[in-house]
Amino acid sequence: MPVAKSILIVDDDTFILDVLATAFRLYGHRVFTAENGNDGLGIFDKEKIDIVLTDIRMPGLSGEELATHIRRASPHTKVAVMTGGDGEIGSNLMKEGIADHFFLKPFALYHVCKTLSSAGHAG
Repeated sequence: MPVAKSILIVDDDTFILDVLATAFRLYGHRVFTAENGNDGLGIFDKEKIDIVLTDIRMPGLSGEELATHIRRASPHTKVAVMTGGDGEIGSNLMKEGIADHFFLKPFALYHVCKTLSSAGHAG
């Protein structure tokens, strides 16, 4: 399967953001990062993004709001959400067709990278 060209990772936890960014670079992705939903939206509007991986709970524009905006603006973009809190929001976003994938923290880094790398090619 082709590897996605670009991924936007949005999380207000800079440690998680850095670990994910490093891992996805090792998988050959062009990586963009943002520490909040507003900055993530700004990057998404300027760049061609194949995959978005966003935390759900963030100050300001939440990951849920970001994912909803991206799904409406660009239905072909793969959207994945993650949370360390209540997984019900992530499950609901998948049921509603807003998210393609949902990861509950803590998760296996390899699993997230492999899942999104093989599913992330925009067709």
